[in-house]
Amino acid sequence: MDITTPAEYHAVLKILPDQMRQCVEDNIHVIEEMYLDLGMDFGVKLDGVRVDYPIEVTPGDLLYLLGQLARKFRSDGRQGIDGTLHRISAEFDEDELVISVVIRVARVTAYVAEPLRRYIELATGILAIGPPAVGKTTLLRDIARIRGETLGKGLIIIDSSNEITGDGDRPHPFLRHVRRIKVGDPARQSEKLGRAIRNGGPQEVLLDEVGYNDDVILVARAANLGISAISTLHGRTFRETFDNDMFWPLLGLSKDQTTGLMHRRKSAAFSLAIEVRAKGCYVVHPNVNAAVDALIRGEGADGIRVGNWPELQVAALAS
Repeated sequence: MDITTPAEYHAVLKILPDQMRQCVEDNIHVIEEMYLDLGMDFGVKLDGVRVDYPIEVTPGDLLYLLGQLARKFRSDGRQGIDGTLHRISAEFDEDELVISVVIRVARVTAYVAEPLRRYIELATGILAIGPPAVGKTTLLRDIARIRGETLGKGLIIIDSSNEITGDGDRPHPFLRHVRRIKVGDPARQSEKLGRAIRNGGPQEVLLDEVGYNDDVILVARAANLGISAISTLHGRTFRETFDNDMFWPLLGLSKDQTTGLMHRRKSAAFSLAIEVRAKGCYVVHPNVNAAVDALIRGEGADGIRVGNWPELQVAALAS
């Protein structure tokens, strides 16, 4: 359910040059991304389809857009718009001039995690696995809403790119009942996570895209201290995560120094794993330790399908 306000849509429309704004304003509620590449046609992605408009992006167009932004781009080439969840990414030429801008139109989508609520409420640590653009961050945000209902300020969001709670000094109203730590640059995620664990007194931490910048070990250590984590990571299936030794500390696995074989060292940092296969289509592993043990034995870890899978819709109609 999209609860994005008209003001949030207007905030992203007003940074566009006139011609481009006129092309998209009637469909802004379904547009996912907009592309302004110097010397190329203005493009958008809406409902998964890419469309180009016969409007060549000029240096003046990029200067206009940059003039509408409140701050400079961070070292990761990103920034947001205060009071919204939109993301603006830039690429630069050899002289550090902006030659390409991608605008991701982010929506405040509530209740996408509701089909998973009974698993989420019982979990001690949650891992959401999926490739880009399937809705992991949207799901993560709604998981924060559900966990925040009971944890309140005991949940701290480590917002690496300010995409979960938004840019600006005040978090988006959707998640003001929990605490957040702005990171701004993913390279500082591990540093900020460590400080939150040491100084913030969290019951649970939530972060996007674990697996970079030495944060895997920190998340595993936090679990040993009784601080559970909610996070996403890139991949397609739980099996892929199991096969990637970079993630072994999260699953309680290590390599035997004598035999070189994998073995279980401790419990996984997460009790629940959710594969995000497509928007609204999930595969749930409600007992991560059991799933890991099954894979060690050479068995499968198929999980439970939840959400808008076609076969589940047919079954519901039949019943």
